Amino acid sequence: MYRLLTFVLIAFSLQAFSAEPNAFIEASGEDLAYLSVQLRPKGDKELLEFKFRADDGSVSEGITLPREGGADYEITAFDTEGRVTYSGKGSIPPFSAIDRPLRVGLPSTDKEDVKGDGLVVSLSRERLLLDAFESGEPNNYIVDLQPLDAGGNPLKLDPNDIKWGLTDPTHFELLPLKDRFQARLVPKDTFPVLIKLCDVPPVVVACTTSGLCKAIRICPDPFVMVSAGGSHTCGLTKSGAALCWGLNNEGQLGSTTTNACNSAVTLTSLCSTRPQRVVCPAGAPCRFSHISVGQTLTVAIDTNGDAWWWGRGSPNHNKVTATLAGNQVSFSTSAAGYGHGCAISSGRSEVWCWGTNAHGETGAPPSSTEVPHTAPVRALVPMKFRKVVAGGEHTCGIGSGGVDIVCWGRDDENQTRGPNSSQIGQFFFQHFGGLTPILDVATSSNKTCVILGNNNGVRCWGATVLLNVTPFGNPEHMAAGFGHVCATSNQQASCVGTNNWGELGTGTMTLSTTPVPVKAPPALYANIAAGDSHSCGLTPDGDIACWGSNVWGQVGTGAATYSVKDPTKVPMP
Repeated sequence: MYRLLTFVLIAFSLQAFSAEPNAFIEASGEDLAYLSVQLRPKGDKELLEFKFRADDGSVSEGITLPREGGADYEITAFDTEGRVTYSGKGSIPPFSAIDRPLRVGLPSTDKEDVKGDGLVVSLSRERLLLDAFESGEPNNYIVDLQPLDAGGNPLKLDPNDIKWGLTDPTHFELLPLKDRFQARLVPKDTFPVLIKLCDVPPVVVACTTSGLCKAIRICPDPFVMVSAGGSHTCGLTKSGAALCWGLNNEGQLGSTTTNACNSAVTLTSLCSTRPQRVVCPAGAPCRFSHISVGQTLTVAIDTNGDAWWWGRGSPNHNKVTATLAGNQVSFSTSAAGYGHGCAISSGRSEVWCWGTNAHGETGAPPSSTEVPHTAPVRALVPMKFRKVVAGGEHTCGIGSGGVDIVCWGRDDENQTRGPNSSQIGQFFFQHFGGLTPILDVATSSNKTCVILGNNNGVRCWGATVLLNVTPFGNPEHMAAGFGHVCATSNQQASCVGTNNWGELGTGTMTLSTTPVPVKAPPALYANIAAGDSHSCGLTPDGDIACWGSNVWGQVGTGAATYSVKDPTKVPMP
């Protein structure tokens, strides 16, 4: 439930204003610390000023508007460091003329933020407070609405005039309670018995006849996975929702975008600077269990075990259809490269790949330049796999026994052949001294890195001139970008390599040939991901923070800028 914040009335005209709030102001932004509002009534020399402090990035407070004549306004938003982030001027009608919510857009003050979304400030006569609590019955919630005026007094509304909405009518239904400002959320008869309501958390919306609406997420839905590719990023939530942001010139976000990011270089292309939900593939359950981001495409596994990919010129979803001995193959995990995708089959633990194959990156002979997703090829190597990753145009997999690793595909920088390998056909098996466990593997377009067990540290091959990875020690997770590598140890993140875009997360753009700590906050990371020139980390609480190149919005700040040098939390949509 919203907490009312005190506001400061610095100056006011007794003739044009009442000291009591008569309207309600709302604004929400990831970096919003406080909002400054200046109002000059029409025909009045007096200036009224308000300052509202934000609670968790949101302002939600009463304000006094001129009852007659209207006013000119100037609204300015400040971040936590006191910098002006959004500002706008204009005119508003008198309070007596506002019968529907008035929304004022504030442009970004960042000159590089040419196509940023800006900050929306809402003014209305009423406020809605929503709360949700368990009803006492399994999978049943009560959503409670309190309609109030700007002074915090109950509004005289008929409960039947409230319009309720629900984001997931497939699994749930919302039953308004007669003569009460409440609705009961219950699962439909088709809802699977073994699933809990919070496994597929819905959002409930309540609207008044004036058009004022408020939404509430019934259950938290934290991120559980992050993957970063060339210039876009995707995250997977606990409920299985896939969200992507960044460059969308090839449809790699899995949904259409209309925003055009103006690159700090020379180009302009479609993008999304904030996470947006992947459109549900036709015939899919709209829930995913794994996602992997490449350069021009994205690959994901849905909860039915089907593999899908989108991108390479279209946001349309393509279902991978592999058959073995007449039976359709289901999948568990995925990998995405520049133009090819791979997935590990459930049960049999085999790698199947499709897409571009100019260098044999799918496992098919290089003479086959394209492998269709309707007939993917199986990597013909004498081992089962537990993990597969894809760089730009090469692929690597760890054997199910954890002591074998094999790579295939492009090798112009020795990213496939490596330092000590044996070759079988087009496949190269790396050797690390017998039964040394291989704990993790990461690839980029020009390198491959592994974490070795028994205190053998990290090894990389390919383009590694600036990378001294020995100080990483024995990390838990690792990610490789075009010129940098990041790893986590005891949930502490550090990176090494080039830093032209702030991809090391140190708050600077100075390269480092040895690992340096990623700047806090956040302080802890459960996993790490790397694109070409940006990095992202998943926190234990289910947040995603990103840093580095943001030319196409791949850091997810809501604006396209040259770079973001500090880790920045990605807002949920």
